[in-house]
Amino acid sequence: MNKAMFLVKKIAGMDYANLFRTVRTAHERSGKPYPLLFADIVYCGFRYSAGHTDYLQAEMYSLDRSQRESVITSGVSNSFVARFNDPQYSCFFQSKAEFNKKFSRFIRRDWMYIDGVLSREAYNDFVKDKDVIIVKPVDGSGGEGVEKLEVKDGTYERVRSRIPCLVEEAIVQCREIAELNPTSVNTIRPLTFVRDGEAVMLAAYLRIGRGGVVDNFCGGGMVCPINIETGVVEYPAVDGENNIYDTHPVTGVPIVGFKIPHFDEIKSLVLEAAMVVPQVRYVGWDIAVTDYGLEMIEGNEYPSHPFFNFRAHHPDGYSLKQDFEKKMGI
Repeated sequence: MNKAMFLVKKIAGMDYANLFRTVRTAHERSGKPYPLLFADIVYCGFRYSAGHTDYLQAEMYSLDRSQRESVITSGVSNSFVARFNDPQYSCFFQSKAEFNKKFSRFIRRDWMYIDGVLSREAYNDFVKDKDVIIVKPVDGSGGEGVEKLEVKDGTYERVRSRIPCLVEEAIVQCREIAELNPTSVNTIRPLTFVRDGEAVMLAAYLRIGRGGVVDNFCGGGMVCPINIETGVVEYPAVDGENNIYDTHPVTGVPIVGFKIPHFDEIKSLVLEAAMVVPQVRYVGWDIAVTDYGLEMIEGNEYPSHPFFNFRAHHPDGYSLKQDFEKKMGI
């Protein structure tokens, strides 16, 4: 396909409603004229493979060319996945049941995959020592469809209605992290990369819930980067609307300066886990810290690239693309 035809197809496939919303938001933030922003958003889409969310989260309207080159846009992130993650092995990350089997040595909680009939006897045996269970869709993402259920009359029928599903023992996070937000498990998202048969850590983030059952960013949660050398949160949390929080908006607990418990052990765990399926080289992991040790929740072969680009986390305007590429050897 020649370049002209490619451009025609690209323009025809644009989400113009979202584009105009992005123009309006960028205008409200920057005061720049609508036509200029419209043209710039389209330009960034073609030049940097930046989506509308990338443009706003990185505040690309205020960045110069070299700063824009440092943004890990959706297109850049997808190129990392396509280049480094073998799709023949992605099944271990796309199915929660397959993940739990493959990474069983990192999973301490009880779990049960149900893909057919669930007898009441099997259900009663699983929940006999539990007050709360978590029900997940087998192939869900972003926390969508996750339910936290108390074990009581009617729960058996509810679980049956969710088949196929994964049922897990509820994780009880450690006191220090629970103080940030007690309604959800607040997880650590380290990112690893396998290079020349050895795993390295690219970055790490703390995901914090905001009153809901999950801490997922797309489910209303917040995210902040962790210094991978010290395990300390050095920047405020940011939510999907670019709101900034030095302290948790519900609990009032300080976020900046928070030290992740057992961070050295977290690094060791994910670097070991990265070598279980080395054909999938670029992975984001979800780790919970409990009083009985670390608990692996899942691995993501499509790490959430919006985490990387919030301007509040990059006050000099430079994001992480060159840092990632250096560690990746590209």
